[in-house]
Amino acid sequence: MIGIITEFGKRVSTRWVTAILLPGSLWVIVFGIAVVLGHGSPFDLARLVAETEALGDEFVRHPGRAVVAVGLAVAGAGVAGTVATGLGRLAQRWFLRRRFLTGGLITRSRWSRRSRALAAARRAGVDPVAAYLPQRPTWLGDRVRLVEARVRAQYHVDARLVWPRLWLLLDEDTRRPISDAHARYADAVSLMGWGLLYLVPGVVWWPALLISATVVVTAWTRLRVTVAELAELIESAIDLRLRDLAEAIGTPFGGNEVKPVEGRALDDRLGKAGPA
Repeated sequence: MIGIITEFGKRVSTRWVTAILLPGSLWVIVFGIAVVLGHGSPFDLARLVAETEALGDEFVRHPGRAVVAVGLAVAGAGVAGTVATGLGRLAQRWFLRRRFLTGGLITRSRWSRRSRALAAARRAGVDPVAAYLPQRPTWLGDRVRLVEARVRAQYHVDARLVWPRLWLLLDEDTRRPISDAHARYADAVSLMGWGLLYLVPGVVWWPALLISATVVVTAWTRLRVTVAELAELIESAIDLRLRDLAEAIGTPFGGNEVKPVEGRALDDRLGKAGPA
């Protein structure tokens, strides 16, 4: 037991250092540079060096102040990491929201993703499936919704009910790529939070706004890649193991194609609908 606790402590410490302390320390450094230089002289290296040397001399004369400063810097890095994590989660909820703030105004515009999808379908001479057309404010939200729509169309079940139970049936080798993709997604969410947090030093030092923009764009790109990968893996797992779940629950499917009545029976069992 002691060995398990020790190993867990090592992993937590390593995660804290790489995900919180290091990026938080970098943010504290940038914030310090922003306070010293400001908008008036954003690239005055001579002034920055002079201030750094003066601070170093102060710490040599008063070692106690150096200890306090280091402690405050570490605490500031920890607080920054906590705030960045919170901002990342807020951004995630914003990107995955269901409703537009402008109602249907944006969806009706000729530049919306829905309008472009309809135009592409007309050019191809095909009738688009209404459930597969963009319906959420962001691409990320639609990619997540598309998993639910496709699973519902193919198997007549609710993916939100199926997935937690099906996950318990997966072996470790099958879970690993999904867990790895989710970890990369979580890192992208955290990176988005750091990008937003760099807006704070940007208030007094405009180059920080460039840093913020770069980090936010990078995080958005990673979010698109990881969400697409994670959605594809989850949908694939449902394709491969849904029959196993239905059999384990006691509502096995009959033929090669899942009938609507079979899908509804599984939905009722998972949703604890009870007898009709």
